[in-house]
Amino acid sequence: MGSTKINCLNLLSYILISKYPNKQYMTLKNYFLLTVIIFLLQVNIFSQDYNWTVADPNLQTAARYDDISFVTPFIGWAVNSNGQIYKTTTGGESWTKQKQASVYFRSVKFADTLNGWAGTLNVASLLFHTTDGGNNWDPVTNLPSLQGQNLKVCGLSVVNKDIVYGSGAFNGPPVILKTTNAGESWQLIDMKNYATNLIDCYFINKDSGFVVGGSPFAIFDPIDGTTKAVILFTSDGGTTWVNRYTSSIQPEWGWKINFPSSDTGYVSVENFFSASVVKTVDGGVTWTNLLLNLRDMADLEGIGFVNGTTGWACARENERITTNGGQTWSPVDIGKQINRFQFFGDTLGYASGVTIYKYIKQSPSEVKQKIEFPKSFFLSQNYPNPFNPSTTIEYTLPLAGRVMVRIYDGLGQELRTILDTEQSSGKHSIVWDGKDADEHTVSSGPYIYRIDSGDNAESKMMILLK
Repeated sequence: MGSTKINCLNLLSYILISKYPNKQYMTLKNYFLLTVIIFLLQVNIFSQDYNWTVADPNLQTAARYDDISFVTPFIGWAVNSNGQIYKTTTGGESWTKQKQASVYFRSVKFADTLNGWAGTLNVASLLFHTTDGGNNWDPVTNLPSLQGQNLKVCGLSVVNKDIVYGSGAFNGPPVILKTTNAGESWQLIDMKNYATNLIDCYFINKDSGFVVGGSPFAIFDPIDGTTKAVILFTSDGGTTWVNRYTSSIQPEWGWKINFPSSDTGYVSVENFFSASVVKTVDGGVTWTNLLLNLRDMADLEGIGFVNGTTGWACARENERITTNGGQTWSPVDIGKQINRFQFFGDTLGYASGVTIYKYIKQSPSEVKQKIEFPKSFFLSQNYPNPFNPSTTIEYTLPLAGRVMVRIYDGLGQELRTILDTEQSSGKHSIVWDGKDADEHTVSSGPYIYRIDSGDNAESKMMILLK
C-alpha cells in the first residue's frame, strides 16, 4: 500500500510538472487545488488499508464503552456507562450481556479466558471479579478505604491472574490499588505526593509500570484547574515513583497509555482547549510532546498504535491518523467517543466508543469481494471458540452442490479435509474433533477453517486452547 501511495503521488507530480515546468506559472488557485488533491489522495489511499466498521450493529449503544479487553482475536469483553458488561467469542460480531449493575463501568482487563476484573466509578461497588469467563461477576468487598475519599478505578493493568493494578481517579483521589494474590488481599498506595488525579496505568511486569494523570498539589478542574499532565514510573511495584514527564500547559492531564512496542509508547493528553500526544522511543525514560495544534481535537482521549509509526488519536467527535510516528496527522472517520484501542498485530484491531468498532486490514479488491459476496452464503464463527477438544462449524448454502470444508494451521498448511460431499441448500453444520488427517490431536493455537461451494469460498480463524 505504501508503494501504491508513492506511485500515485509521483504520477501526480509528473503531470503537474509537465503542465507547469516553471513553478512561477502555477497560480495560487492551482497550488491550492494541488494541496487539496494530495491531501484527499493520502486520506483515501490510506483509508482503503484500514477499514473501520461497527463490529455488531445489534449491540446496544451507550454514551460510551469506556474499555475493552480481548485475550484472543475472538474473545473479549466490553464495559460501558450503562452499567453493562458484554462478552464476545466471535471477534465482536455478536455480544452477550453478562452483567447489568447500577454502576458506571470504567475499566476492564482479563488475564486469560477465565480471570478478569471490571472497575467502576462507584465507591460502593468499586471493583468486580470473575473466575469463570464472566458468567458470574462478584463484587470485591475486601478493598482498603481512604477515609473521606470516594475511590474510583479508571484504569486496570493485569500482569497475570494473581497480580493486578488499578488506578484512579480522574477527579481524585490519586491512588493505586494492588493485589499479588488474585484479590485475597489488597494494598492501597496513596499517590498524593506524585499526582492530583490518576487515570490509566500500564505495567510491563510485576514490578515495572507507568501511570498517568495530573501534577501533584494542584486543582483539578477542566476549565480553571492548575493540573499539568504527568507520567510516573515505578520499578518496585509501586513503593516508589519517579516523574518521567510534566507538561507545561494547564489545565491538562494524561489520559490513556499505549505501547505498541517495548521501546515506543504514546500517551494521550486531555485538555479542553487544545490537543497533544506525548511519545517515547526509549521505553519511557524520556518523553516528547507531539503538539497536534488542532482545535477540533481538543478533549483528546483515545490513543492507539498498530506499530511504532501508524496510529490514531481520538477526541470526542473527531479522529486523526498518523503514519509517521506523530509528525503529521490526517482526518479519518472511525466512530464516536473513542476511548480505548486494542490491536493484534497490524491486521486486526478493536476500538470502544458509543459502540465497538473493528478493522481488518485488507486490500480494496478484498473489500469489494466482501461487499459483493452472496448474502445467502454464510460461514458462521465456530462455537465454542476457543474450544477443546471439538468445535462446531455452521454454514448456509444458497444452492445445492458439492461442499468441501478444510482445516489449515495458522501458517496456512492444510491439515485435514473434514467434509467433501454433495449437500442441499440451507443451513448445515459439521464438528471438527481437533485432529489432523492422521488422527493426531493438534496442539494449542490458531487454526483456519475454509468452506468451498460452487464459485463461493470463505474462511475464518479459530483458537484451540488446552
